[in-house]
Amino acid sequence: ISYAGSPFCNTITSAESVIQTGTTGGTYSSTLGLSIEANTGEITPSSSTAGTYTVTYTIARAGCLAVSTTTSVTITTAPSANISYADSPFCNTLTSAQSVTQTGTIGGTYSSTTGLSINASSGVITPSSSSVGAFTISYTLAASGGCAAVTSTASVTILAGPTIFSDTL
Repeated sequence: ISYAGSPFCNTITSAESVIQTGTTGGTYSSTLGLSIEANTGEITPSSSTAGTYTVTYTIARAGCLAVSTTTSVTITTAPSANISYADSPFCNTLTSAQSVTQTGTIGGTYSSTTGLSINASSGVITPSSSSVGAFTISYTLAASGGCAAVTSTASVTILAGPTIFSDTL
């Protein structure tokens, strides 16, 4: 027996079938936390707790000793994140780095539309090195563990600093 596609993300709501060769008519079981259908071996990742499980397929026939085989299946937790820049808008005369507030899964990459000075690893922006305007910043977590890539966004505005003109005669 085996499960093609393992690991499975816990956002998958459809039943995932087991690949089984040999004698049919056995029963499937696993430890607590894995949602498994005993007759078909189908697992439902969204109803399962993240972890690695051993699935056992047992064939018991009258007059014969029971025969079992096992396989491993992994359920992963989907990544999630939120980002924000609490002090936005920023004046373009501000030379100090401005940090992002990020919650959730770490290890993503920051990016933005052209004109915003942003550090791709830390999300720190530098208003004085940026163009004036409104920007959308994306924080992207790569696909992994059977889960799709996840992107969180935040808006930031860079304002033009005040200008003082002096008339001297």
